[in-house]
Amino acid sequence: MEISTVPATFVRALLEAAERKGCRRTELLSSLNIGEDMLEGDRARVPSTTYSQLTDLIATQLGDEYCGLVDQPAKPGTFAMMCYACIHCPTLGKFLQRTTEFHTISTDNSRVELKIQGKLAHYVYTPLAGTVDPQHLLTMSLLAIAHRLASWVIGQNLPLTSVSLTHPRPEHAAAYNMLYRCPVKFDQAENSISFSASYLEFPVKQNEQSLQQFLSRPGARMLASSDSHDSHVARVTALIIGSVDQDFPDFDWIAIQLHTTTGTLRRRLRDEGTSYQQLKDDVRRDTAIFNLNKGVMSIEDVAASVGFAEPTSFFRAFKRWTGVTPRAYIRKGK
Repeated sequence: MEISTVPATFVRALLEAAERKGCRRTELLSSLNIGEDMLEGDRARVPSTTYSQLTDLIATQLGDEYCGLVDQPAKPGTFAMMCYACIHCPTLGKFLQRTTEFHTISTDNSRVELKIQGKLAHYVYTPLAGTVDPQHLLTMSLLAIAHRLASWVIGQNLPLTSVSLTHPRPEHAAAYNMLYRCPVKFDQAENSISFSASYLEFPVKQNEQSLQQFLSRPGARMLASSDSHDSHVARVTALIIGSVDQDFPDFDWIAIQLHTTTGTLRRRLRDEGTSYQQLKDDVRRDTAIFNLNKGVMSIEDVAASVGFAEPTSFFRAFKRWTGVTPRAYIRKGK
C-alpha cells in the first residue's frame, strides 16, 4: 500500500512548467481530480501516487521526460536507452562514468560529471542555458534518481555522505533530507551527491532482464519512496507503521530492536533529516491523507485509524501537518 505524500510545491512546479509548454492546467488537474486550492499553502501535501500520475501525464502530453523543465525535451525512452547502454559495465564507477558520457551527447541543457576527490566521489549536475526550473525540481529529481539508480545497480543502498545544492534553503527543506537520507547543504558551489569512492569498485549486479523490471517503475515513484531500506528512517518506520492506529512504541524499545543506543539513534535520524517525533507525525499524516482520499471512511473513522480517540484532537493535528482541516482537505479534493 502506497501511503506516502509529497509537498504540493513540487506539483505546482510541474504545473508551471507544463503551462509554459502549452498544457492546460485546469485539464491536468481535472483529469487527476485535484482541486486547485488543494495545492495552496507551504504545508500542503498530495499523495505520491497523484504526483507520479501527474508526471506521467505531462511527460506523455509533451513527449518530454523532463516534463517541460528544459527547452530541449528528452524524448520518451531516453532514460531507458541510457540504462541499456550502461548496464553491461563491470563496476559502479564505469557505469556512472558512462551515464555522464550518454548525458553529454543527449542534451545541451545540462552537464553531469563524476569527480573523485580523496576518499569521496561526487556526482555533479550543472544546469546550463535552456533550463527553466525556478523551484529547482529538476535538480532535486535528477540527483535523487541518480542515487536510486546507483543503489539498484550494486544491489544495495549506496549511503550518501552529503548532498550539496547551489540554491538557497527553501521552506520545504525537510523534504530534501527525507529524500536523500543524509545532510543537505544549500548555497554551495555545485549540485552534487557525495559518497565513499570505495563504492565505485562495487560490481554491477544487474542485467538487461532485471533492468526491464526496474524501468517499469515510474520515475516519480522512485522519488516518493526511497529505496534506502537500510536507512535508519526506513528501519524505524518499518517498526512503527503497524502501530499507527494506537500508541507508538517508546524510543528505548526502538533502539533495542535496532541494536543501538538511544543517543546514537537520535543522531542517525538527525543526519537523515528527521526525528522520532517527526517520523510518527509523518506516518500518521500520510496514512490519514491516504484514507481521506479513498473516500470511503468518515472523518471519525480516519481519526481512529491513525490513533486519535477524539476527532477534535485529530482536526488540530491534521491542520498542523497540512495547514487545513480534514473537512477542508476533502472539499479541496472535489
